[in-house]
Amino acid sequence: MARRPKQSILDAVIQENWKISATRAIVLYIAIYGAILLTTNPPLKTLVVGLSPLGFFLAGALGFIAVIKFSLNLLQEKFKNKSNSVKTKNARPTKSKSNTTPVSVVIKPTILNTPLEQPNNWTLKLIQDLEWKRFEELSTGYYQEKGIKAENTPLVADGGIDIKLYQDNSDKPASIVQCKAWGIKQVGVKELREFLGVMTHEKIITGFYMTSGEFSDGAKEIATAHEITLINGEALLVMIKDLPDASQQKLLTSVTRGDYITPTCPKCDVKMTKRSSNQREFWGCVNYPKCRRKLHLRSVDK
Repeated sequence: MARRPKQSILDAVIQENWKISATRAIVLYIAIYGAILLTTNPPLKTLVVGLSPLGFFLAGALGFIAVIKFSLNLLQEKFKNKSNSVKTKNARPTKSKSNTTPVSVVIKPTILNTPLEQPNNWTLKLIQDLEWKRFEELSTGYYQEKGIKAENTPLVADGGIDIKLYQDNSDKPASIVQCKAWGIKQVGVKELREFLGVMTHEKIITGFYMTSGEFSDGAKEIATAHEITLINGEALLVMIKDLPDASQQKLLTSVTRGDYITPTCPKCDVKMTKRSSNQREFWGCVNYPKCRRKLHLRSVDK
């Protein structure tokens, strides 16, 4: 077996516990000081006094090493506690086993670098840029400026009805409105059939379908056959322009306050953020995973 290398006295002192070094320093200092006081023989006392500086130096060195080691121990303990705290904070909760594969979601914060400028007048592009909630507010506000009683339905579980229109003082809506802020995208047959189903369920014979984009030919055919008035982005712009200037400005100021482009979460009523999954982008709620609401990106959002 190979011999272990011999360890020097200095190495041994450095590696030992700081308490031992401190104890040795104190004992050596007391021993030297006591020897000076207690030695009465002149020649021996001369020798003790002559060697005492070396002894005091060794005691001081041991004390210095003890202080350094004590300080290093404190730093190591502090760093260890901080490291454990960080690990605990970053540790992910254990998930139960499931057959479903979790979807990788990368958050892409959507923060406007500069506040949106307040538009000076109504344009088709402005209507197409409005997020869904602001588009509904515009539609509701338009009817109210026309003197019609109009009410928005709750964000969640609206039953396919965005706005209810009332006639006179009746508590029952005379008509219902569906809004689609799809930018320039067309509303098709599927959406009109769903709206017709809601009208039948609510026993409403007239309805209005409003969009910032256009309607397909099939959607127009269904609307013509079932007393549904279709209002696209261009028609809505003309309707707004026909309002008095004061009403136009009132709607403009109300609808374009703050961020009127980033969509609002239909459940949490907060601005959403862009996320990506499987190389596809979408609008997701900032409260994910508590809220998993998603919205498709419009052409104006890309």
